[in-house]
Amino acid sequence: MLSAMTVSYPRRQQVRRVMRAARLAAGALIALISAVPLASAGHPGLALSLGAAAAVLGLLSRRALRLARRSGVGADSEAEVRRALEPLARQGWRVAHGVDWPGRGDLDHVLRSPSGMGFVIETKTLRYSRAHIERTINAARWLARKRRRYPCGVLPVVCVTRARRIERFEEEALVVSLDCLMTALRQTRPFQGRSWSTRRSHGRKTAAHLPAPRG
Repeated sequence: MLSAMTVSYPRRQQVRRVMRAARLAAGALIALISAVPLASAGHPGLALSLGAAAAVLGLLSRRALRLARRSGVGADSEAEVRRALEPLARQGWRVAHGVDWPGRGDLDHVLRSPSGMGFVIETKTLRYSRAHIERTINAARWLARKRRRYPCGVLPVVCVTRARRIERFEEEALVVSLDCLMTALRQTRPFQGRSWSTRRSHGRKTAAHLPAPRG
């Protein structure tokens, strides 16, 4: 049985990083406050060491905040896709978010159409890499083992939220922008084993050609 999280992984990661930044900032402040009386009491060596520690902790706190902002962008992108998928749940689709993938983290979105076709969607804001595509393909293969649940197979999908008018196959995965996602999901059909087709792509697979590296 698949288990889903109500709060996305990027959002949980954002909260953890904000809390880490707060702890580091507090440590920097304590070190700085402690350095002042030591300097006044004639212990410049200890005061200098504490001052250096405060500077390092401050830099680490800034880095944690920067990473938290990045996680926040990812969480916002996942939220956009969640909202876009809401109509499908009212049309007989099964829609789950933050599905646990044992030993591999979680899957952003997992869908099952009324016909029994599955989709696993990896959300990216603007950039993605070959590793993201390969991970999504592996996730689809893992889900496809549940043949009773997905008798028509599982299609790996990479959804790029800030792109526009993208719908193409790269390796076995469908790469699609958010504005084309719903149409692509509804129109995708399996044919000839593991191959897939959409009305606009006519079932052609384009060779993966990804700028490197992407974040």
